[in-house]
Amino acid sequence: MLKYFFISTLLALIGIIAIAGWQGEIKTSPPLEIFPDMVRQPKYQPQHTSDFYADSRAARPPVAGTVPLGYTLRGIYYTNGASNSTNIMRSNGFSGATDYYSTGRIGESYGDGLPVDVSAKLLERGQERFNINCAVCHGATGAANGIVTQYNLVGVASFLDQRLRDMPDGQIFNTITRGKNKMGAYGPNIAVEDRWAIIAYIRALERCQGATLQDVPEPLRAQLDKEVKP
Repeated sequence: MLKYFFISTLLALIGIIAIAGWQGEIKTSPPLEIFPDMVRQPKYQPQHTSDFYADSRAARPPVAGTVPLGYTLRGIYYTNGASNSTNIMRSNGFSGATDYYSTGRIGESYGDGLPVDVSAKLLERGQERFNINCAVCHGATGAANGIVTQYNLVGVASFLDQRLRDMPDGQIFNTITRGKNKMGAYGPNIAVEDRWAIIAYIRALERCQGATLQDVPEPLRAQLDKEVKP
């Protein structure tokens, strides 16, 4: 029994010395790692410099003209809702143009109105993109009750507030593109045409949440009356 006591004591001393015996000493050699930490590996960290490139930057810009994988930039004729003109060639995708369609601005001011034709197909696309990119914070109905609000994220804007109902479409486009407050920029991730589709869907959400019977077209109201009456 005494033998085991001495063995245990010896092992304990070895462990204490191994852990704390050389604490605070400066060593120039790298530490011994049985399983190396992935932080220490031959790679460049964000914002670090590089001696390999002439501009000394490790992070390299994408090759000019690159587009997202599987996405093809194309030209499509759109109706310009801001000026009611037609047959205006617009470049889809991630355009660097400076017109209202690409920026949400007319000169130094935010424009209003959708520069695309509103259709059921556009609203379906907007609903899909909204549910993927926006509903997690703003909620499925735009009431600022997305899943993240259950985890103490505050300050999410409700599209049902009068402030956002009155906000110009171009300003919403700019917010999607550049972000605001806690909301990050979605410009690099959401194509220009999809941003307008999302805005169209947001306007539909706002309209349906505050809709009255008078908003229903007369023919549909007459049909509803027939269906409701016995």
